[in-house]
Amino acid sequence: METIGFRIKKLRKEKKLTQGKLGDFVGVSDVTIGFWEKDVNEPRYENLETLAKILDTSIEYLKYGQKEKSESVRDFRPITRMLPVLSYVQAGNWTNVRSIEPHEIEKWLPAPPNAGKNSFYMIVQGTSNAPHFSDGDYICIDPDISVEYVQTGEMIVAVCNDEATFKALVRENNTMYLQALNPNFQPNIIPLNENCEYKGKYVGKFEPSKKFL
Repeated sequence: METIGFRIKKLRKEKKLTQGKLGDFVGVSDVTIGFWEKDVNEPRYENLETLAKILDTSIEYLKYGQKEKSESVRDFRPITRMLPVLSYVQAGNWTNVRSIEPHEIEKWLPAPPNAGKNSFYMIVQGTSNAPHFSDGDYICIDPDISVEYVQTGEMIVAVCNDEATFKALVRENNTMYLQALNPNFQPNIIPLNENCEYKGKYVGKFEPSKKFL
């Protein structure tokens, strides 16, 4: 009897994709792909949606084995990759897609155009960077961009004294420090010393729909 795992594995092999490569496209680990293929657990809806697009099929086929009535019509829209939304604590430990178990992630959001394969979202806390960033904003961070390539004025996440912070990087007189965009926020400047660890550069943010009336 065919299962959802059997169909995922069959289509993956037809596409000549490894579990790791398929995982990179979906934004999960190769272990997670293996669990799906062994029917240990099932993909969430957003993952099914991405899988269907990558494997040129439908959610109905993956879940139930039902093929579309007309397979001659293809959807050529770009595949939307989903990124995890992490807490400040999780972000402090994040290095790649295998850093945190899938069950520890409660929310996923579409990746912005400039996001790397290990990028993640964080939720802004406070008003230290108002009015450019508000409390509750979803900011996308790319941990694979080396701090050497971050220029003055670009936003980064760093962990200082075991506490994550989101600020602008400033290079001055062969030294670096972090600065809040809100001039009224104190402390406005945080030195980057041996107690600080760079975690990634800001590459975009997710803006949910709003009410205008």
